[in-house]
Amino acid sequence: MTGRKLPRVSRRVTRAVAAVVIVIVVCGTALAIVGLRLSLYGRTSGGPPQAGLTAALLRSGDFLSTNAGMTFVCGPAAGSFLTFVNVGTATLSVTAATITWAGQTNTYSLAAGSRCPLGAAGSSTSSQSILFATTTKLLTNAAAGGTYTGSVTLSSGLVLVFTGTFE
Repeated sequence: MTGRKLPRVSRRVTRAVAAVVIVIVVCGTALAIVGLRLSLYGRTSGGPPQAGLTAALLRSGDFLSTNAGMTFVCGPAAGSFLTFVNVGTATLSVTAATITWAGQTNTYSLAAGSRCPLGAAGSSTSSQSILFATTTKLLTNAAAGGTYTGSVTLSSGLVLVFTGTFE
């Protein structure tokens, strides 16, 4: 058996089979990676959620350290509000908000019994305003002209970040 070479045809077949196996392994790995990315990217049949802030009005007089409110509701824009629009096809809802002012972050939740849907683009609820009461608490009194930052968390886990100035 020593010193015996495979015929030339057999070597070609071996190389062709090895090339096919390598192509199958590479393609299989690529498909697995693409499948994993898609499953992590958008878990809804409508694709990944896309939303953004379209309007904001936070009145400094509504955000004082002596106030008690740490919740918000949703409805037509009025008083102190943040308005968001969904441009994606997945239905979402607003679950929480934060406002950072004077180096302190204040967290707000949806009022008990309230709903805050953010429907798919083109639906009657694709635009939604979260409303803060005139008695919303900040750890430090807001000041007109002061810049705040904040975030809104959606049911999908998407966090929308915004910046504005107190009126």
